[in-house]
Amino acid sequence: MGFFNIFSKTTQTNYKAGDTRKNRMEEIVLAPSFHMAEDEFFGDKKEDGGYITYRMSFQVNDAFKEAKSHAAEVEMLHTYAPDSEYGQEGAVPYLAIQIDEIVYTAVEEYKEKGTFTGAMELTPLSGKFFFRAKVDYYKDIMYFYGIDCCDGIMENSGLCMVYPKAYVGTENEAKLMQVLDEAAESYCEEKTA
Repeated sequence: MGFFNIFSKTTQTNYKAGDTRKNRMEEIVLAPSFHMAEDEFFGDKKEDGGYITYRMSFQVNDAFKEAKSHAAEVEMLHTYAPDSEYGQEGAVPYLAIQIDEIVYTAVEEYKEKGTFTGAMELTPLSGKFFFRAKVDYYKDIMYFYGIDCCDGIMENSGLCMVYPKAYVGTENEAKLMQVLDEAAESYCEEKTA
């Protein structure tokens, strides 16, 4: 009985069966290749009855796979799933365009004050992105670029990387920042009239 109890205590994890966060301490292994994440969003109605279309795209490391999101505030979701064909909603780390309350409030406050409450790190930028920032995000960490997407149709948005707090200060965090930075560098919007 004693040996079994000692063994079971040392092999226990803090995760429940089916928990998509179980890979929290695994090494992030990036793929040597990339793909483009692309999506279309519809803006204002045109005189001919159609809508202005915005095509958004960014480069994603192939270790991140597209996943469906049922959350209205999460767009273009890609989760870390190097050995799968598709990503899994709810899994971390993930890369996405987000417009949830934390991102929206941060970008809005930054545009008004040049900073925002809760920023752990904040780097002002010029060009298409307002800033790059790191924040506590519920039980995780979010690093994101603040932006107004699609001529402001999706204002106060973020190109976001969400990952476990256990990755902070590790090589895994550095690899995820590389993925985020490459996505931001390749980010593109095209408007069709």
